[in-house]
Amino acid sequence: MRTLLLTTTSLLLAAPALAQETEVITVTSTILQTGADEITGSVEVIDRTHIEENLSGSLADTIAHEPGVSTTFFGPAASRPVIRGLGADRVRVLNNGVGLIDASTSSPDHAVASEALEAERVEILRGPAAIAYGGGAIGGVVNVIDGRIPEERVEDRLEGRFYLGHTTVDNGETAAGQIRFNAGSLVFNLEMMTRDAEDYDIPGFSESALARALEEEEHEGDHEDEDHEEEEEVFGTVENSGLEFSTGSVGVSWVGENGFIGVSYKSTDALYGIPGGHGHHEEEHDEDEDEDHHDEEEEHHEEEGGVAIDLIQTRYDLRGEFRNVSEFINRVRFSFGTAEYKHVELEGDEIGTLFSNEGWEGRFETRFSTIELGGGNLDSAAGIQAFSRDFVAQGEEAFVPPSLTEDFGLFLVERWDTGAWGLEGGLRLENRDIETAGTSRSFDTFSISGSAFWRPQENTFLAVTLSSNERAPTDVELFADGEHIATSTVENGDPDLDVESAVSIEFTARTEFGSWAFEGAAFHAEYDGFIGAFPTGEEEEEFLVVEYRQEDASLSGFEGRLEGPLGEFAGWNLSGELTGEYVNASIDAGGDMPRIPPLSFTAGVSAEMGVHQLHGEVVWAGEQDNVAEFELPTEGYTLLNARYSVTPFEDRGMRIILEGRNLADEEARLHTSFLKDALPLPGRNFRAALVMDF
Repeated sequence: MRTLLLTTTSLLLAAPALAQETEVITVTSTILQTGADEITGSVEVIDRTHIEENLSGSLADTIAHEPGVSTTFFGPAASRPVIRGLGADRVRVLNNGVGLIDASTSSPDHAVASEALEAERVEILRGPAAIAYGGGAIGGVVNVIDGRIPEERVEDRLEGRFYLGHTTVDNGETAAGQIRFNAGSLVFNLEMMTRDAEDYDIPGFSESALARALEEEEHEGDHEDEDHEEEEEVFGTVENSGLEFSTGSVGVSWVGENGFIGVSYKSTDALYGIPGGHGHHEEEHDEDEDEDHHDEEEEHHEEEGGVAIDLIQTRYDLRGEFRNVSEFINRVRFSFGTAEYKHVELEGDEIGTLFSNEGWEGRFETRFSTIELGGGNLDSAAGIQAFSRDFVAQGEEAFVPPSLTEDFGLFLVERWDTGAWGLEGGLRLENRDIETAGTSRSFDTFSISGSAFWRPQENTFLAVTLSSNERAPTDVELFADGEHIATSTVENGDPDLDVESAVSIEFTARTEFGSWAFEGAAFHAEYDGFIGAFPTGEEEEEFLVVEYRQEDASLSGFEGRLEGPLGEFAGWNLSGELTGEYVNASIDAGGDMPRIPPLSFTAGVSAEMGVHQLHGEVVWAGEQDNVAEFELPTEGYTLLNARYSVTPFEDRGMRIILEGRNLADEEARLHTSFLKDALPLPGRNFRAALVMDF
């Protein structure tokens, strides 16, 4: 059972004994800071306890079990969230409302510069959030709310938390700690986290059965390829999947009666391998080349042990909020972040490619005082957002030229609520300028949305939202020109790309059936000029050639959750949960879009007795055979997971977590992953964790 159940009464249902306690869950990612039960779109709020109980390496992998959310899974280090089948620049991953300023959108092998254990909570907005966060959120938002800049004073002058965990599938060790204390009018926050792991175990071959069969067909009768028969297929362990991550931060705030203002510094350092055969392509040699030289290169390649990424980021943030500013202004909120990000791709001790990303992003919001109008209450908010990013790639994998991207946006949201029903609308104007050597493009985009919502009875909230959103192309889509080793493609951008637009409709429902609660959404979107990397059918040195172009496309589906109590058995209070999701995405001219997740369901049962909690679940994903051109189908899978947690000393904030995942040790592959035919999910894994709060 999730720690937070977002129903129309915002009940805190971590345990049946708490079912009568209420807490309004405010979603800070929405401009009006609407309660979770009153949002017209589809939203998920995940608190720290839920993150610790479901921790699975990276941020994206940890939240991937939520309905409508998946992951690119480019190994345990480099994964990025996918929402309703959309990822990359269509899903914004934010830190306290502003961008991460990393390189994760430019390539799937680049890690996200945010860790799950850093979060106090994670807010997930499914569906278009372009009104609030620009065209890069045309598919959704994952906003990590951390405590680096404290917003409130510490009640007992000193508080903190520690997490220690071990996983067996990769001999992984994770440690995280936070201390927060008052010093006069100031509140200080100190944090650290480390995550180390070795290559992880899998139940069979690293390469999928279908991919192996195709390779055998290609090489059948090819007597010249003597090396192919001698190649050893990877079995039991994913090579070069180890990682070392560490972060540290310090923040300080002045906290007053009506607000706060503070600053923080954060450093991120990581070294991780790129599994799945990622390596720079070697040119063919003539038969009469020096054999000794060739042998030396092979020996050097073996010593390299694959390609690794060495990453470092330093970041500074300023954030503040002030309430009851004047008679007409209820609240102002602002945030600003600046960072220097660099990573090098290492082939042994040699640097293959250097990526750097320096930039800043700022956001200012104003919420106006509520006005009584026409029998209802009118709430309004407006703001500005801007960012600048100077991106440079140098070396063998520099498939994108250096570029400078600058965005500026203005947004406005209005909500009129009579109690029984209401209306909500918003609009955003945005400009993007992208400059590279000898070329520059400028785009103006406009997004607008309108919602109507009803409360036909107590504990029921229904809404329908119509929206038109626009997204400007990125530097990669415009100017890519060369081999992209991570995806084994040769990418050709199109500097003449136009704005991508989507018209969508979404139905949202939250209701209760007795003691059971349901939340779900159904959606449909029509894309005009969807920008994608479409294969041409050609190959260059065994790399598939793709070109960025625009096609009309449609996307539709649903996600939902049903949960509630199951009664009592032998002194245990039982509760159940069922979630499901489905996405269908196709190109209007014919064919399906790539890397779309299949139909999937998760059924779980939780039991609680005193200080003991048990949870078991079955995760089922169907086969995905609606595939794009040159994309292989993906087999379905069923995973069994179980977790036991105990709080031995209720007054001391200690919690012990024992968990088993993929207990049947089944091979499972995510269709949303570029490496799904070379990289399965981890095999049977046991985790032991100790959590301390004080």
